[in-house]
Amino acid sequence: MKRPLALAVAVLLMIPLLSGCGGAFEKEYVSVSEYVPPVQAENDGAERVTVRNMAELKRALIDMVYDGAAGGSIAFDANYDGSAPEDMESACWQVRTQDSLCAYCVRDLSYELEKIVNHYESTVSIDYTSYAAELSSIVQLPYAVGLEELLSGAMEESRPRLTILVRASSYSAEKVKSLALEIYRSHPTICVREPQITVHMYSGSGRQRLYDINFAYGMAEDELIRCKSQLKNLDVMSNLDAAELDGAHRALAACRFLTDNCVWNEAAKGSCYDALINGETNSEGLALAYVEMCHQLDLDCRIVYGQLGGRDHSWNLIRLDGDFYHVDVSRCYDDGFALGFLQNDESMWNDYRWNISNYPSCSGELSYAALEAEDEPAAPAAVQASAETAEGPTESAPET
Repeated sequence: MKRPLALAVAVLLMIPLLSGCGGAFEKEYVSVSEYVPPVQAENDGAERVTVRNMAELKRALIDMVYDGAAGGSIAFDANYDGSAPEDMESACWQVRTQDSLCAYCVRDLSYELEKIVNHYESTVSIDYTSYAAELSSIVQLPYAVGLEELLSGAMEESRPRLTILVRASSYSAEKVKSLALEIYRSHPTICVREPQITVHMYSGSGRQRLYDINFAYGMAEDELIRCKSQLKNLDVMSNLDAAELDGAHRALAACRFLTDNCVWNEAAKGSCYDALINGETNSEGLALAYVEMCHQLDLDCRIVYGQLGGRDHSWNLIRLDGDFYHVDVSRCYDDGFALGFLQNDESMWNDYRWNISNYPSCSGELSYAALEAEDEPAAPAAVQASAETAEGPTESAPET
């Protein structure tokens, strides 16, 4: 009985001492609760990304933009390699200026940064520009080689806008516009008339480029659909008996078709549609129509933009048997086919001017006169014999 009693007395004696210790250390206690950062309503549910260095921080911000997010939450690892406050400010600036998609569509990239014990957390808000296209409609390409197909498809479908993000491209905005015009001029029925094209380019680091391309077709949608349908159903080649002709005679047949069925008027509108549907056009419209007709005849033909007598003028280059020739359908109206069809550079340079570096040289030996001579029917044998008789006997060479 003595041992339990002694133990009870010892405990009672220690109570004041324990109470004193509690009073001495009560100011050192720290109350810890889980931190919940102040997140804006539009960021609710956003996944928190943990970053360990500047590269991962920029990647996180870029991913938010590419996902079209209104913002997100970023946690800096406790062993983050760098200064979170400095890097956050720098990363936002770099993302907005060094990524072409961000430069195009982000109006403002703001953030709040909070230190949580031994690390930082940031709440990011993204404000997008009002003119940017829907991110889901932006086409992404690894290289610029796919631009031509996309531009062609957009004009074929009469789309008013095309936005393309290219990972590696050296094309300027002017180059993209020129490419679109080249497509139209090589395929004149792709549009009713030449579209007005504007291209805005946004650059990123390296060779990253974003092109925002707008097409204006110059007519209401219902009229555009009707006119394009007329072009698609056009079959002018059925009027030409050219199936059995060689290349030069097919080219001549197409030229004659235009001079017989279209009025040349430099004050008129210039397109393939105006030439082949409306029946009146300028030199550009004749040249575009000739391109289309030659393509239907499996002939290599292209349009030339230059000058005639100091004024802007259009005509064609056509390739026959490996050689190129000038063909100016409009000149055939007034000066005849001998001066407008199958001309070489030397004969054209008297009156015409063009950028010779943009076009192949023309030095072939074919001519309209030669084609006409081939087409002249041979005289009957009786007529030839009569002619020889009228001229008298032919003297034979003396024997040696």
